[in-house]
Amino acid sequence: MHVACTGGALIDVLVHPLNQLPLPGKSALVEDIQIFPGGCGVNTAILLARLGIDTHFLGRIGNDRLGRFLLNQLDQEGIDVENLILDDTLQTKASLLTVRTGGEYSLIRTSAVGNALNKDDLSLLDLKDVQIMHFGGIYSLKNLLGEDLKLYCMELKNQEIVVTMDTVWTHDKNWEAIIAALPYVDFFLPSLDEAQALTGQSTPQAIARSLRKIGVPIVVVKLGREGAYLSYGTQEGLIPACPLPHNKVVDTTGAGDAFCAGFIAALVADKTIPEAVTWGHGAGALAVQALGATTGIRNRKQLMMQIQTS
Repeated sequence: MHVACTGGALIDVLVHPLNQLPLPGKSALVEDIQIFPGGCGVNTAILLARLGIDTHFLGRIGNDRLGRFLLNQLDQEGIDVENLILDDTLQTKASLLTVRTGGEYSLIRTSAVGNALNKDDLSLLDLKDVQIMHFGGIYSLKNLLGEDLKLYCMELKNQEIVVTMDTVWTHDKNWEAIIAALPYVDFFLPSLDEAQALTGQSTPQAIARSLRKIGVPIVVVKLGREGAYLSYGTQEGLIPACPLPHNKVVDTTGAGDAFCAGFIAALVADKTIPEAVTWGHGAGALAVQALGATTGIRNRKQLMMQIQTS
């Protein structure tokens, strides 16, 4: 089964550990400064490829040093980048993540569009082998929201392609820009704070019911350390996360993207929906034990061992 990913695509520079920025004119010593491919869509695509799944990445980024580095990194991971467009008119997005002791992070980003994929690109994309389409960090696709996103999701459904969608915080406050598309999304996987902003509801149960009322058939609200709240059919409830000692949490960057990769990998393996949530928890647990969004997951065997020992 082939999976296509789109969504956030950028370069991450990680600094660890940094609990406070130095004063002007001063410096700070840290253990690590590293550069990684990043963004919700890219992170999930990389992890799916490492889990042995044929993965494509769709997007439009800058034809600059960062963009070519990003494309090269995806290619080295075995991801099909035939539908990743390098555009001379764009600047590839970058972010600086400062990771505190304990794993929490702060983020500084450039204002460039993380993935400039637009409706005119869609007719050029080849999805003939794709069975699942994942939108990672959907608000990153600033040129493919509103009615355009709705029509594209409708077309994916007409092609019998399963649609999964994850969110990301939007500083534009344009939360309503995805609502029209949600009835055509099979699996909606938002984090708690983003789902609260989208629905205006505070509890996972109320959020899930609001999204189900909109027309989303299966909702998974990611709750971090607490687990995930699953709602589908007549079933709903909390599925706890994998227990981890606090001192094992190195960096929470990309934990939600890893959850999506584990969840989708379980769908590809024809697992039940609750089992898919468990796979997501396993991938998230691996992700937070290493610096960087994708460093913690190396292969499928590692994920299976994490799930079995949790």
